Amino acid sequence: MFKEIFLTIIHLITSPQSAWRGIKKDEEDQQEFLSKFLHPIFGIIALASFIGGLWFSHNGNVEQALKNTIVNIITVYGGYLVTAYILNEISFRYNLQKQIFTFQRFTGYSSVIIYGLYIIMPFLSDFFILWLLSAYTAYIVYIGSEVFFEITKNKKKKFTLASTLLILFIPLIIKAIMNFLIK
Repeated sequence: MFKEIFLTIIHLITSPQSAWRGIKKDEEDQQEFLSKFLHPIFGIIALASFIGGLWFSHNGNVEQALKNTIVNIITVYGGYLVTAYILNEISFRYNLQKQIFTFQRFTGYSSVIIYGLYIIMPFLSDFFILWLLSAYTAYIVYIGSEVFFEITKNKKKKFTLASTLLILFIPLIIKAIMNFLIK
């Protein structure tokens, strides 16, 4: 299962067009998507956050590691759910049908760079510059809008901009709120 997840992530990063074709062709249901892709990734993020907060951070202790884990899981899961919901609600602007599961899949697969960074960053907290890699999300979203949704050319840029901003900034907002409340 983890090998398939890793290969899906690598495929989305290195060849998004063929990856999106495969995702679109795959007739996975919501339970399959959640149990075979999204929840295992969130589990890896939780484990990485805990280990990184415990052993790889300055003044690492169990309390701080648990706080980091809670904040990161709420951030990625909340960002995923809120982004998918907002995209579903504004779908009429791009001549798309409201289908929450379709937007959940799109958001989950489009966020692989963010998820990868949440897995890596607890171990490399001094390399804050790595967060600039999240800009590649825009390209994954752009290709996904073309292949997965088949959005018309005149609406593709607007959809890409809206989706990318939501995917990148909703988790940031949630993380800022959680850090304020917990720390």
